[in-house]
Amino acid sequence: MINRIEKNRKIYYQMLIHDTIKTIINQFHRKPHNFLNEHDFHHYCYHAFYRKKDFSRQYSTIGGERTNILHPEYPTLRRFRREGPIVGKGVRARYDMAILNPEFIESSSFDKVRCRDIRFFDLPKEYKSKNLLAVLEFKFIIRHARQLEHEIKYDYFKLSNADEVGLKYMLVFTNTIEGEKGKRENYFKSLKGDKGIKIIYVAVIGDGDKKKIRIKQYPYNWLKIDMKKK
Repeated sequence: MINRIEKNRKIYYQMLIHDTIKTIINQFHRKPHNFLNEHDFHHYCYHAFYRKKDFSRQYSTIGGERTNILHPEYPTLRRFRREGPIVGKGVRARYDMAILNPEFIESSSFDKVRCRDIRFFDLPKEYKSKNLLAVLEFKFIIRHARQLEHEIKYDYFKLSNADEVGLKYMLVFTNTIEGEKGKRENYFKSLKGDKGIKIIYVAVIGDGDKKKIRIKQYPYNWLKIDMKKK
């Protein structure tokens, strides 16, 4: 019974997440130059998710503190080092956005829920706890550069080691194709082996009625989009 409830919850939130990602894509297609930098884009993405009542609904910790399940810049349990990259050494990283499991909130202290002090966790047991329903990593490209290959690879590596997470997403958006040729393939060519990580690359070129949108998905077509409507 518990496994069935967990499965149904995962399917439900996956549907909500996919629906919200489609909303973000539609908004970006309409107004690709509404975002000046990645921080700007992150704010909109958080707003798009928070507008859904299921993501803004609050739950009580065992101490009575109330918090919602959606949080930006949420700490990882594992430690990482960007050079390499290497897991198990370095510092704890952060997920751009995390959706917490309501059961994790209701069965934990507030100190444990905010995840600042690793001593509140029973490691390594809780590495695979699925305390997080989902996490999302965002990239907003304003200039294509080789450095982005390393940053995207690091985000992918971080997600591939996120055993406490149920659903994992990488959203890469750009409103420029200057310098893109060849680099788009390089961004993702080495990201193989973990089909649990859903990646989408969205490029909107031009403005006004002449805008064109290009979408690539890894694995193929995990987000069902009717391109004829785009």
